[in-house]
Amino acid sequence: MRLFIAANFVMACCWRVERLPLEGETLLSQGFAAEPGGKGLNVAIGARRLGAKVVALLGIGRDAAGERLLSLLDQEGIAADHIHRLADSSGHGCGLIDAQGRNSIAVCLGPNLLLEPQHADAAAEEIARADAVYGQFETSLSAVRRVFEIAARHQRLTFLNPSPYRPIPSDLLALTQVLLVNEVEAAELLAWQLPSQACLSDCASSLDAAAQALWPRWPEGQLLVVTLGALGSVALRRDQPPLAVPGFAVAVQDSMGAGDAFAAGLITQLLSGQELASSLRVANACGALMCMQTGVLDALPRDAALREFLGL
Repeated sequence: MRLFIAANFVMACCWRVERLPLEGETLLSQGFAAEPGGKGLNVAIGARRLGAKVVALLGIGRDAAGERLLSLLDQEGIAADHIHRLADSSGHGCGLIDAQGRNSIAVCLGPNLLLEPQHADAAAEEIARADAVYGQFETSLSAVRRVFEIAARHQRLTFLNPSPYRPIPSDLLALTQVLLVNEVEAAELLAWQLPSQACLSDCASSLDAAAQALWPRWPEGQLLVVTLGALGSVALRRDQPPLAVPGFAVAVQDSMGAGDAFAAGLITQLLSGQELASSLRVANACGALMCMQTGVLDALPRDAALREFLGL
């Protein structure tokens, strides 16, 4: 499996609190940690640990955080050929995690936003060799768009996670074949509301109804996957019934990064030729494994841990 990722990097700084603060409120924290992170980086490392050969396009700073990232990529077996130092300071993120594992996050993206189409052009050969590309919205959209344009020319599968959510430009949507969203992003994308007494089957039915307005605007769309936390995930396809796969009941320590682990699991499973239902189950397991631990980097599942969790 070869995967090209229009990635991003932030030094993620996380504080653990009893509850998320109210507006204007200051709380004492029970713990602090800082580690390399970012949606694209998490998916890159997650996919690499699950067996994919990964190439990442990244904008970083000329600082200690950037050096730490380069060391991490070398350790994980991800080449630094398309890592560009574009500013003095790398991106940074702030996360607050409460006692129930819920989180609030803010990020300063810095040099991630300085990537340009020419940086994607320089990686055109790697994109052409990839089986699929993945993009997200914590980096330059012009660079993501060019990656997808190159992928489309070579008929490569394109995955997009429009997070943090903003309306997807029509030209980028036209280049996207698979959309990955969580329930918050699904609400924005589909004008959908989570049912008040949510069960997985009700969510699947209401999502399917809401998605009918999307398909005419998304002619190249093959698959819309919605993650619903502990409930599980739902796959929506044009002119087919929704496919709902339950999640795993686990003791949640920290939900940060669960969606990225899900994405890595789903993409690697689909690229290895697994059926959609099986791929969703494995992806749900990746998200559950993340939630059982604190932090993100060390918690991103490796294949052996995943197989043990699934009893394989």
